[in-house]
Amino acid sequence: MLCLLLMISSCEEDVYAPLAEESYPVVYCILSKNDTAHYVRLTKTFSGPVSAYAMAQNPDSLYYKNAKVLMELWDGIYIMKTLELEPTYEIPRDSGIFYSDSNLLYKTNYPLGGSVRLHIILPDKGTEIIGETVVMSSCSFESPDTTKSKVLSFFETESVLIQWSGVKNVCQTTFRMNYLESRNTGIDTCHLDWVRKSCDFSVIGADYLQFIQYWIKDDPKVNSRRFLSFDILYETGNSQMASYMKYKDWSIDVIEKPFSNLVNAYGLFASRVSGQITGLLSNQKFIDSLADSPLTRHLKFVTWTEE
Repeated sequence: MLCLLLMISSCEEDVYAPLAEESYPVVYCILSKNDTAHYVRLTKTFSGPVSAYAMAQNPDSLYYKNAKVLMELWDGIYIMKTLELEPTYEIPRDSGIFYSDSNLLYKTNYPLGGSVRLHIILPDKGTEIIGETVVMSSCSFESPDTTKSKVLSFFETESVLIQWSGVKNVCQTTFRMNYLESRNTGIDTCHLDWVRKSCDFSVIGADYLQFIQYWIKDDPKVNSRRFLSFDILYETGNSQMASYMKYKDWSIDVIEKPFSNLVNAYGLFASRVSGQITGLLSNQKFIDSLADSPLTRHLKFVTWTEE
């Protein structure tokens, strides 16, 4: 939202962006059961007589003083535990148009699970911000079935099914191929990621070879390449994350109220979960196709996998 206001300030005069008469809280927090630290970002919208560029360099235009950030673990009826998050500057902000000498976040290391209520008190503004979410449990997968085999068997005319079970609101799956590159100067470990916005799809051998052909470049300094393994990395979010991803975009000609699932603030309080399968091997057919297929043979993959 702030970036949009900055962009509009540099457009033609016939573009009108109504600004709030006073600043409004903006909160961003995505919880994950796998994280050892949980952070809440609390900032505010710009409001004032000076330019947005000038306000961006003023920390008082970004942060609230005397804010109290709480997380309440509850069962839907009763609050079981209340955590007060500590302010921290341990994660630096990237340099740019915004004030970057400090990056104020609020942090807790307490393991989170179940229902969580975010409660932020802003005494200087006389406002309390409320948000609720449920921390997602660990995800699982249906295919490939690694209890039977850790070998992915596919070829140019055969495919491998990637299928995860559980919540599938916002899915991203990364199919990663790990391989070695041998040069005169030494051996490098490399990987190639194929990112899909899906949790159910097939890796078709011919299509995957075309993908490898496009993204791994022919390098005359490489003597040979050798396949190592596959990893499958997966991430999904709860329904609040899905709504945010669907409605977060702004329109340039019509400024509408941004998405928020918080009371008395713009922003997002949601949950995500991630999982991975690592060290998957391949059948020899795929290894051979890397070395022999017209699509990839110029990349100098070898047909053996042993040390």
